[in-house]
Amino acid sequence: MKAAVLAIGLVACAVTGSAQQPSLVVIVNKTNPVKTLTVLELRRIFMKQTRMWPHAESIVPVDWDATSPHREAFSRLVLGRSVREMGDFWVQQGVTQGQTPPSTQRSSRAILRFVAGVPGAISYVPAADVDDTVATVKVTGLP
Repeated sequence: MKAAVLAIGLVACAVTGSAQQPSLVVIVNKTNPVKTLTVLELRRIFMKQTRMWPHAESIVPVDWDATSPHREAFSRLVLGRSVREMGDFWVQQGVTQGQTPPSTQRSSRAILRFVAGVPGAISYVPAADVDDTVATVKVTGLP
């Protein structure tokens, strides 16, 4: 499981300017057969442009609370925008497309519980918090 730790942690340190920022790991429900995603696929999932897994399960992205440094690092690295810019994006999407942003959680424990309980769920947590209730996904194409 530790082998699936993403380069997000290394780049997130540069993005946030903090050497204390932990490595982040993308996680999915254990029943999800997906083992690898490109950064573009991950971006499309969290921007709700891709809504179904290849195995025909609905995708349920789960984000961190807007004040989380994990979310800021992930947003900048994967989505190419700040959390504030993503907030503006979701306002526009709500008005023009009727879309809502991914649901949010405030802790690794809450995210792990949610992802473990929802078959199509996907999120990200610090590598040290990953447990055997979820599966990790390797992300390719990161800078």
